[in-house]
Amino acid sequence: MKTSTQSENILEVEHKSKRAPSSSGAPLDLTDGVIWKTLAAFTLPILCSSLFQQLYNTVGAAVLGMHCGSQELAAVGSTGSLINLTIGLFMGISSGASVCVARLWGARDENVSRAVHTAFVLSIICGVLLTGLGIVVCRPLLVIMKFPSELIDMSAEYLIIYFTGMVPSMVYNIGAGILRAVGDSRRPLIHLVISGVINVIVTIILVVGFDMGVAGAAWATVVSLVAAAVLTVGRLFRTRLGYRLTLKGLCLDGGIVREIIRIGIPTGVQSMLYAITNMMIQTGINVFGADAMAGTAAYYKLDGLQYLPINSISIAIMTFTAQNMGANKPERVRQGIRSALIMGFGCSLFTAILWVIFGRPLLMMLTGGNETAVHYGYMMLLCMAPLEWTFVPTEVLGGVIRGAGAVLMSTLLTALFICVIRITILSAIMPLINNILVVFLTYPISWSICSVAFIVYYKKGHWMYRRHR
Repeated sequence: MKTSTQSENILEVEHKSKRAPSSSGAPLDLTDGVIWKTLAAFTLPILCSSLFQQLYNTVGAAVLGMHCGSQELAAVGSTGSLINLTIGLFMGISSGASVCVARLWGARDENVSRAVHTAFVLSIICGVLLTGLGIVVCRPLLVIMKFPSELIDMSAEYLIIYFTGMVPSMVYNIGAGILRAVGDSRRPLIHLVISGVINVIVTIILVVGFDMGVAGAAWATVVSLVAAAVLTVGRLFRTRLGYRLTLKGLCLDGGIVREIIRIGIPTGVQSMLYAITNMMIQTGINVFGADAMAGTAAYYKLDGLQYLPINSISIAIMTFTAQNMGANKPERVRQGIRSALIMGFGCSLFTAILWVIFGRPLLMMLTGGNETAVHYGYMMLLCMAPLEWTFVPTEVLGGVIRGAGAVLMSTLLTALFICVIRITILSAIMPLINNILVVFLTYPISWSICSVAFIVYYKKGHWMYRRHR
């Protein structure tokens, strides 16, 4: 039996969801309105959030590279695939919670509140587990990845500190996912901007002022994660809508946990598979030495900026799909896909032109003027940036399929046409042609083949008939 407070919250959900977005920041109703305008308005803050995060990461890398040198940059920048492997499964829970909440919100279901409180408890549990796991496995994985002996201690130091911040990281990611699930993509942006500014300031203080090197960069990241988590939780406590977080409402609803896990585990496995193949790619790069590692680590910062619009559109279309499937509006989902694809192709081609023109001086800045590192980074740029648009169908259609609930198929397609193909190229061709270009080209080859597979599955339409809870 619902309490009077719960009933009032539900009525507020139903009332607010029928309103157009206002200057006061009311959540967008993704189930109504002009599709391209609604989707663009929802995507833009997600893109700005991701862009700002990448920019402050890039600033942090530049501070580290210029003040400490290319070895410190390589030690930190080359840990990305290992971090993604370790946190990937747990971050899938964040995606599962977001889809679950978005579907209930779109259906005007009173269980939204229980889903929010269950997701919050899961975030703390996952954060604790992730902290312990990351600290234990980081050094053995660095050895497996064949990190150069001169870098392994610095990388391990960075990772151990980084993993102490996993509870606030999970709390922020699930909290931001909840806000986006109900149509509020603006406040996660505000929270990220504030935490990003804190990150940059603390990085400069610790790395430059106190000469703490990679440890300073790691502690700056932890501090910024705590700030982001506090801001996001504060918003969830303050709202008067149906997704309000309260201490007495904290629970672990068995049915909701199962639904979050059903969606989240395949999504997390998909992230882990990406990370495993990227670790193999990083291992292939590592054998070419510290300069190759520094150059490619620098380019990954630029590639992240090119990938951000595509990923932001994928997140937006996933939430858009979940809300509209919950509201029983599948045709609106189909129309949204066309808008998302156009947006994705346009953004990818635009950033490709920018990187081809301005990539070399940016790489020079990021590597502290290391000419050999720039050579490797720009070679990777020319192999990847002009062809990143081929990944757009994978991201857009993958977001739709996950939002519709057919997450297992999305994982299987990714495993087969991204991971298996990359592993095949690295294991079959690299021993015959020991050239770093082979490593770089695994990306566009796998993007293209995987996108074709997603288009074929989308056309068959089976994702539309996934039964929802």
